[in-house]
Amino acid sequence: MKALLVWSVLLLFLVGGCAGLQPDLPKPAVSISGFKMLPSNGIVPRFEIRMRVVNTGRTPLDIEGVVYTVELDGNRILTGVAKNLPVIAAYSEGNVTVSGTPDLFGSLGFFQKMVQERSDGIAYNIDVAIDVGTFYPTIRTSKHGTFSLSDVVPSTE
Repeated sequence: MKALLVWSVLLLFLVGGCAGLQPDLPKPAVSISGFKMLPSNGIVPRFEIRMRVVNTGRTPLDIEGVVYTVELDGNRILTGVAKNLPVIAAYSEGNVTVSGTPDLFGSLGFFQKMVQERSDGIAYNIDVAIDVGTFYPTIRTSKHGTFSLSDVVPSTE
């Protein structure tokens, strides 16, 4: 019984000590710098998204992988992942290219809502999770706002 108590206390100190070793990494700034459609073999199109990642910290970001989602008016439109990405040096920036496929039901829900409500503004939300290795927590960042179709579709007048 006494040995169990000693081992429990040692395990508690070990877990508590390891938790304190995780550094407080500043969140990188992530922005979308390009978007294009890729050739596809099937019915579902694929897209390539280029993101600019700004490392605002003093430690290089050795990116193991990236997971992202894009939502329009609350409907998940795109989801994608990437691995084998470049290291972004401390206090610098780099480009990360990821590919993704649209969510069919999310896209249909978005277009149905657009037709029914005819809203001028479209809310967007981009969530990005950056995995920088086993000893660091996943860095999560998001960007949200609204845009108008007149901002992205040229006028025919």
